[in-house]
Amino acid sequence: MKRLRRERGWSEGQLARKFKVHPKKISGYGRGIHLPSTDFFILTAELFNVSLDYLAFDNREDIRQVQIGDRDLFQKLGEIDKFSEQDRAPIKVVLDTFILKNRFQKLAFTAEAGTARG
Repeated sequence: MKRLRRERGWSEGQLARKFKVHPKKISGYGRGIHLPSTDFFILTAELFNVSLDYLAFDNREDIRQVQIGDRDLFQKLGEIDKFSEQDRAPIKVVLDTFILKNRFQKLAFTAEAGTARG
């Protein structure tokens, strides 16, 4: 978040006003003192026009070394990567929606399975 904020030339105070929180809260997020809520992550992704995965995994090297087994999907992603950011943006939104839907379904299934056993 700090890098995204700086890229836009925003101070911590300006970002805090956008989120309607105290600047110390933003500073605490940046230093790892405060843990942002899920809602805060979603608002951050929307504000900076990035995916939740980007926010969660941007600093991890292994996320950049993903193996895609579906050859057709791999080729399509390669073509999409050549699009302008403006053309990629709605595709990212659609992909994020399906990814989150899938994750929530997996979580719900796991929770249901745990309830059924208990």
